[in-house]
Amino acid sequence: MSKILVTGGGGFLGRETINVLSKMGHEVVCFDITSIDSEKDKKLPYKKIWGSILNPFDIDKAIKGCETVIHLAALVGVEITEKRSLQCLHINIRGTSNVLDSAVKNKVKKIIFSSSSEVYGEQKKIPISEDAILTPKSNYGISKIAGEEYVRAYSQIYDLKFNICRFFNLYGLGQKEDFVIPKFAKAIRNGNSIKVYGDGKQIRAYCHVNDAANGIAGILKKGKENTVYNVGNDSEPISVIDLAKKMVKVSNKKIKIEKISFEKSDRKKTREIFHRQPNVEKLKKQTNYTPKIKLESGIKEILNSKNY
Repeated sequence: MSKILVTGGGGFLGRETINVLSKMGHEVVCFDITSIDSEKDKKLPYKKIWGSILNPFDIDKAIKGCETVIHLAALVGVEITEKRSLQCLHINIRGTSNVLDSAVKNKVKKIIFSSSSEVYGEQKKIPISEDAILTPKSNYGISKIAGEEYVRAYSQIYDLKFNICRFFNLYGLGQKEDFVIPKFAKAIRNGNSIKVYGDGKQIRAYCHVNDAANGIAGILKKGKENTVYNVGNDSEPISVIDLAKKMVKVSNKKIKIEKISFEKSDRKKTREIFHRQPNVEKLKKQTNYTPKIKLESGIKEILNSKNY
């Protein structure tokens, strides 16, 4: 088994990815900007190093001896990346460049880069495959395309293998409340109405974070070199309004669903994606990936958790 650095390892996807990799027997280094509880960290099955991807010295300290880097650290979320657009570009592009510089300097063999379905924008052909023309509508999507191109450019010049993972609508325990499923869960928990923007007919295909983490592990083990993979769950596309209804039904509570205009939302109508559903056949065929967690099971897990 190899030694792996996970940037953003303290985040939503990072924690789950580290848990999966640790159970596989890999030696994992968690690199994150969040503060460290030293007593708690002593009990963790991996090493945690505090630092920022904007500081090359921090990255060099964490990356020493690692054969692979899984680069998940980024500024994410619709509202925050739109309100802090310069910071989004700086962290997601400059930070990725810094990680790549350190990887080359420290003779890392492979990098797995976390991209996003936001790079596709609105597509006419559904489900969306990896060869679709990229037409991002968001600042965040643009920053992820730039990150992808940096990865490819470094691979051309240096002996650095890569994979790019384009994640589709992840959810699960521990996700920030500005994402749709935890936002709806919070409203249900507090007995408030669920706010759905527009007519609610926007289609999404939600993927549990554990399935996504196992997707990364599969790519690490069996993925073809220098290849892009969609990572998501293609089996249960659902409209946002039907998601709200499903969550209310699972909760067994009487919760009102309220439609709100895009002008009052965290995403302008011109920035909205109305149909986002992945084609994950390449990932399935090349790595034996199978998303296992049904949407209703994932919703129950969240609604039954004391953390929500």
